[in-house]
Amino acid sequence: MVTRIHPEPALPADLTAITSDAYRQVKDRLREVITRLGEAGRLRLPSEAELSAALGVSRATLRSALQSLQKEGRIRRLHGHGTFINRHALGLGANLAEAGAFLDLLAEAGHEASVSTADQRVVALEADVATSLEIRAGEQALRIERVFAASGEPAVHSVDHFPAPLLGENPRVLEPAQSTFEFVERHLGPPVCYSVAEVRPVLPPPEVAAALKIPAAQPLLRLRHTHIRADEQPVAVTVAHVNDEYLRFSVIRTYLDE
Repeated sequence: MVTRIHPEPALPADLTAITSDAYRQVKDRLREVITRLGEAGRLRLPSEAELSAALGVSRATLRSALQSLQKEGRIRRLHGHGTFINRHALGLGANLAEAGAFLDLLAEAGHEASVSTADQRVVALEADVATSLEIRAGEQALRIERVFAASGEPAVHSVDHFPAPLLGENPRVLEPAQSTFEFVERHLGPPVCYSVAEVRPVLPPPEVAAALKIPAAQPLLRLRHTHIRADEQPVAVTVAHVNDEYLRFSVIRTYLDE
């Protein structure tokens, strides 16, 4: 008699992406709940059991999303009392400390968001970007230039640099994706774990003013992000110029909850 051992069914190759997508969807739906309840003057959220059942997700996924919203200052979780909406954060713009693609941020600001890829090519890195990516100046990187629109009007000009050696033999032909985060997950393995940002007001370079269709004397907000994976590998540098007529940022600073 021969005993056959059947291998365990293989997990889906994109299980991480499935889990990540579920988490993001839950977090987006919780934001909607917070907005609706806040507008109605109801500041206490339902229990975890009620939310989990209403959203059709596991308690673990729900708890992760709630913890993230707590870190962002959108809610407060008080032991023995429940979870409460931070009424002072209602109606604020995008949280500068919160990770988010520009498409999502523009949509949350009430615009019909869209994106177009203006340019994609391999370039030699300048010294400041190379330093952030922890490689030598002059090494090659894939440069992706995008323009994000708010209801058809150009609102954000963004340029990403990704180290070419991490992208295989022909990075020029890779699908540019709709955001830095999506590109990293699709072509660079593990997703971005955290980003280090520099923020300052600037006058736009001529090419940015032309892309955003604004006067050269109109100030913009310049965001320079270095995106880093969980293994501490810097995988991208993004320089974005934001027209605050369409997208404004706030910063919510949180301290210890009771």
